[in-house]
Amino acid sequence: MNTINFDTLKAAKSLQDAGFEARQAEAVVGMVTYALSEGLATKEDVRDLKSSIDALNVKIDNSVAALDVKIDNGLAALDSKIDNSVAALNSKIDSSVAALEVKIDNGLNNMIQKLTILLGGIVVASVTLLGVLIRAFLVLPAP
Repeated sequence: MNTINFDTLKAAKSLQDAGFEARQAEAVVGMVTYALSEGLATKEDVRDLKSSIDALNVKIDNSVAALDVKIDNGLAALDSKIDNSVAALNSKIDSSVAALEVKIDNGLNNMIQKLTILLGGIVVASVTLLGVLIRAFLVLPAP
């Protein structure tokens, strides 16, 4: 903070020349001197403050940009992990579906085989029964 040179005697004389009484001029000069001693900002102080604020804004902008890069990289990594997880899950589902299809095909083939044997047995039994019935109801000459 810069100090301001203030000629109190000259200021009091100027006030008296403008019509202030000596006590009034001294009181005004005393208040101005007090205000100046308490640190009123000068133009240079304001310029320094503006410069500090500008530097802080640059730091903030750089921090935000760096944070944006970190967030973008983190999101890209997360997207990659999700894609890999989804691909692995799809592969497991495909494998499970394929295994289930094999089990279903084997089960159907097994049922078809059993039904074929059962139907073959039914046909043989039916033909035998038919032959017995024909012989029983028809008298056939003995061979």
